[in-house]
Amino acid sequence: MIFIFAIDSVAEKDILKISKNQENCYKEICDFLGVTPSFKIQYFLLETPELVGRVYGDNDPCNGFASFPDKVYAVYNEEIKCIGYHEDTHIISNLLNKPDSLFLSEGLAMYFDKTWWDRSNEEWVSLFIQNGKYIQINKLIRNDIFLSFSDEITYPIAGALTKYLIDRYGKDLYLLMYGIKNSDLLDTIQQVYSEKLENIEREFIESLSNNVKE
Repeated sequence: MIFIFAIDSVAEKDILKISKNQENCYKEICDFLGVTPSFKIQYFLLETPELVGRVYGDNDPCNGFASFPDKVYAVYNEEIKCIGYHEDTHIISNLLNKPDSLFLSEGLAMYFDKTWWDRSNEEWVSLFIQNGKYIQINKLIRNDIFLSFSDEITYPIAGALTKYLIDRYGKDLYLLMYGIKNSDLLDTIQQVYSEKLENIEREFIESLSNNVKE
């Protein structure tokens, strides 16, 4: 990896810790996906969300984004440290496929993240169910609906279902599904798993019964 940061920034002070963390993430993602990138990820560590948003191009504050094929722009300061698996997963998994489905691509990134604001993805989904905020998968696999809800809800649901599919059916089937170039994710899921999505979702929800901390 190549890291770019400002002189005298928090990122410069922490660069050894950052580089070690990201190299570990990189290796874990590559090992899981079974890929060996021919490039090094260029990691631009910027000091504010406003700077990242300016690079992104819409000027809306943003903590981080992946710029294909090999760049990550992320905030790193005293309060926000947007490093870890998420954006690296987007870059590296692009070697397998760049899915049309946001649910699929964000789900894989969240699978590696494991948590969202100090709770596991599974805990969040259990809370969404209890609080009436859960969104059915057959809706979320549509990009327009996925984007119409906050990522505070959509991302953990996608990550938790991804973990369920991998744990329940195995990594090989999941990677087969991820690599299929098909804009109809519902059809792809049912084709690969030989199971209707509503049945998978029901068993997924049943598996969450012990995930909420008191």
